[in-house]
Amino acid sequence: METVNNIQTGIVNHDFSNAIFIWEAIIFPICVALIYGIIYSLNKTNAIYAKKRKELFRGTKETDIFNAPESKNKNIQEWSLIVTKSRLPDENERKFAIIAADALIERILDLAGYHGENLGDRLKKIESSDLDSLNDLWEAHKIRNRIAHEASYRLSLEDAARAIACFEKTLKELKYI
Repeated sequence: METVNNIQTGIVNHDFSNAIFIWEAIIFPICVALIYGIIYSLNKTNAIYAKKRKELFRGTKETDIFNAPESKNKNIQEWSLIVTKSRLPDENERKFAIIAADALIERILDLAGYHGENLGDRLKKIESSDLDSLNDLWEAHKIRNRIAHEASYRLSLEDAARAIACFEKTLKELKYI
């Protein structure tokens, strides 16, 4: 029992300040280097994503995911179906066409790296210099919101045509169709 007390007393009374200083001298530079590495990696990653996003919007060959001939034909078919439905006399079909066009744009923007809960959130993240048809896209999205949130909203053929034209302008700018 006396031996245990001697060990406890020795540990309690020992001066560990030298050992702590040595550990601080070793650990501190390592932590600083690791933190610098993390910050450097995040900055480089953000720069790469920003470059890829700009290339996608400008339609460069490197990242234009819609330029393959088979996907271009599929894109045109999908868009043609939406346009056809937007011109039907049935108002509900026109409304579905506007909602489908809005969903299509939302999907494309998500692929381009603009994330958010909905298209409105994604549009807020786009600078007007990145997308020339941004104002037209907002106009079309507002029509879609009226369809979705106002039960009494009547979608005329003219409003449907205007919204579809705005969506189409954006799709052409993004080289989707």
